[in-house]
Amino acid sequence: MNQSLRRPNRPGIPVSQIETTQVGNNMARVEAVTGRPPTSLAPVLRGKAQLDPAEIARIEALYAESDRASHESALTRREEGRARLWHRRVPQKYRTATYDQFKPQQDPTGMHLATRTKTTNAVTAWLDGPHQGLLLKGPSRHGKSYAAYAIGHAARARGLYVSAWSMPILNKALRGDLGEKEGTAAWTDVLDSDLLYLDDIGRENVTRWTTEQLHIIAEHRLTTGDDDGDGGTRTWPRRTITSTNLGYSDLIELYGDPLVERLLEDAMVAVIEGQKLSAFATDPF
Repeated sequence: MNQSLRRPNRPGIPVSQIETTQVGNNMARVEAVTGRPPTSLAPVLRGKAQLDPAEIARIEALYAESDRASHESALTRREEGRARLWHRRVPQKYRTATYDQFKPQQDPTGMHLATRTKTTNAVTAWLDGPHQGLLLKGPSRHGKSYAAYAIGHAARARGLYVSAWSMPILNKALRGDLGEKEGTAAWTDVLDSDLLYLDDIGRENVTRWTTEQLHIIAEHRLTTGDDDGDGGTRTWPRRTITSTNLGYSDLIELYGDPLVERLLEDAMVAVIEGQKLSAFATDPF
């Protein structure tokens, strides 16, 4: 071996000196430093010293407290982010929507199509009911969106992850037309949110691709998995509100039977009709 490549000799440290250090022999008797674990665990790992049980308990308590504080901080940041997201998703005119401002037509009797059972106050009772879906059907400007956002505000007040998208904008976001960041946010919302509102289904440019994406969303939101890979189930089932002014046959023509059946599989259908509630209900000119 080339002498120039050999590492220079270094004076060795006798093992006896390492093994007889104060930390090595007296680890169990070293005075604890509050808030800090031992600065060297090498003697413990070599089996030359053992930690006192009380010191072990103290260190474990420190780590547990650190984990708890980190977890609480993460939850706080997540909640703040969800609050900002919901505020950004809600149009200005719906930011104060509440149940007590409903007109009677906005809380009709609804029907669960799969079982043909009827429920009074289908809108205000839905969040506390057993069904994962709510379809708000009716002509434009009759209060469907207002009702949906009122439910969203009620869900946010319970600390739920709530989001809302109009279908034309969601279509563009999922395709990446609004940028990678918004596309990622859209997929996170539609797959993970506790409550998702899809406004005006059928108004988007319906293609084979958009139909496939909507089918994936509808299928996923009917599942109960918690998505963390451990096989657990969600405490709160994913719930989905959809609104449309199209009839059943129109939806079938647009999307086909399989997708419409997924959208309505566990859905309560509430027809909101009657008086126009928009400021543009009459000709303003």
